[in-house]
Amino acid sequence: MDVTDYRRRPARAPAVLVLAVLVLAVLFIAASCSSTGASGSPGTVATTDPTTTVTTPGVSTTQPPAATDTTQDAPTTVSTATPESTSTLSPLEPPTFESLEGINTITDFSGLTSGGSNRWQQSVPGVEDIRITSTADGADQPALWLAPGDDGKRPLLVILHSWSSGYLQHAGIPYAMWAQENGWAVIAPQFRGVNDDPDAIGSDLAVQDVADAIDYATSQDGVDADRVYAVGYSGGGMMSLLLAGRHPDKVTAVAAWGPPYDLVEFYRQSAATGRHYAGDLRAGCGGDPTDGGSAREECVRRSPMTYLDTAREQGVPVFIGQGIFDSLLSPRHGATAFNQLADPEDRLSDGQVDEIGQGSIPEEITEPISTETFFGEGDPAPVFARRSGSAWLVLFGADHDMVYHATLRWLASDPR
Repeated sequence: MDVTDYRRRPARAPAVLVLAVLVLAVLFIAASCSSTGASGSPGTVATTDPTTTVTTPGVSTTQPPAATDTTQDAPTTVSTATPESTSTLSPLEPPTFESLEGINTITDFSGLTSGGSNRWQQSVPGVEDIRITSTADGADQPALWLAPGDDGKRPLLVILHSWSSGYLQHAGIPYAMWAQENGWAVIAPQFRGVNDDPDAIGSDLAVQDVADAIDYATSQDGVDADRVYAVGYSGGGMMSLLLAGRHPDKVTAVAAWGPPYDLVEFYRQSAATGRHYAGDLRAGCGGDPTDGGSAREECVRRSPMTYLDTAREQGVPVFIGQGIFDSLLSPRHGATAFNQLADPEDRLSDGQVDEIGQGSIPEEITEPISTETFFGEGDPAPVFARRSGSAWLVLFGADHDMVYHATLRWLASDPR
């Protein structure tokens, strides 16, 4: 009997061990659950954050505040480095151009500086004439606003008036017609009007007017703030370059047609040919900039050349187009602006820039064009094109003009 009982005791041991393991497992699970906060995430406390009100020109909207760190034990590390963006935007829909049939350049549609509201209203039904308060001096500046289509977030097209016109300039209408056809939003701001006084001509006030207009537009429903495209001709081209250099955070890409790049050089050329731009620059900069002194300093401060290094460093895509026969503004402006934006190995030589400034393409760079120009049927013929990184230069066989289709094909290609 004793022998039999002794031999059966080991047979019960496995059952006891199994029971012990089960008890330990239950205790472990209970301990794990007790460390979980109310939010369901280990080690965190669920909180409800209020919203804060952010005011932009003409608009008040709400945004959630920055997240608050509720951790008490670990030290906080703050990084001042700008993180590399990992966001990827969906591709733009292929554009259509039915509204621009037969309209390739400004002179196909209107006079270079003609303006007025009636033709805007007739050509772009629904466009609104609004006022935006300047954050620089409180002045109300007019602008034309066209809301986007109602099918999700749409790009914004910023149309910039030229040197001798205001925001109602008819040369901007074809862009707005195309934008309406394709569901894009439009803002066409006044930036202190005609460039003939100190408040205009690339002043801090003028640049801020455009920045305020962009802020207004991107705060509206349906506008994609990650796709803001600016285009300008002549003085508007100058403003496009100023935006790229002074507000690279507000624009996705800019197109500049026949843009003044160096206002001292522009003054010198205008004075030599007897054009009124010389008088405009004397009024705006406070004297003859070729005499040196404060007038020269002021013209340099308002010139795109002062800011384009920033555009290059920030990688803002810039398309520069200019007629090789431009009689109002030497093509050397477009060529020199490209050089500042381009990589060193892609820049034109001083001699080549001089020859381009005389309205001729140097023989050594007259090879067949391989760069995508975005010009097409009905557009003036390109005579030279070069791309370097985010910068494009296209010289074409025309005077002081702008090519609508090429601009819009380039922008719709999402050239980031």
